[in-house]
Amino acid sequence: MDARFTADRNLGKLAKWLRILGYDTLYDRGNADRAFFLKARLDGRIALTRRQDTGRPAAGGRVLVVKADRVEAQIREVLDGLALSPDPCRRMTRCLICNAVLTEVPKEEVEGRVPAYVRQTCADFRGCPLCGRIYWPGTHPQRVDEYLRTRIPARRP
Repeated sequence: MDARFTADRNLGKLAKWLRILGYDTLYDRGNADRAFFLKARLDGRIALTRRQDTGRPAAGGRVLVVKADRVEAQIREVLDGLALSPDPCRRMTRCLICNAVLTEVPKEEVEGRVPAYVRQTCADFRGCPLCGRIYWPGTHPQRVDEYLRTRIPARRP
């Protein structure tokens, strides 16, 4: 899973889903301008943009112009266009907010940071070392799997 991305401001949902799939994906809220493409190239990232008029950015680097409007079609477009096969073991290993790799957090350290019922019923917690957000399995893995299975059937990650 070597692909790393920078998504422009028009691809926020796609950036979130690429993180869910385990891809290192930065989300840039600015315009997809020369600086955006240059930063992506210098960071060794594939620039994802909706801008049709990019042509060949003067800054160089790899660029994928995403044509689809709906996020499920965008996911398919990126995976198929770059011949990627996401590793299911890396799914949900990144913070959805800041993209950092999640680390295990002992149950005793989540008290007061998650609902009491969650702390009592879950044993596996992961945390973001940057923003401090806490994640736990809950129903999210099943919902993600169902979404991918039903909406992206051509190339199920």
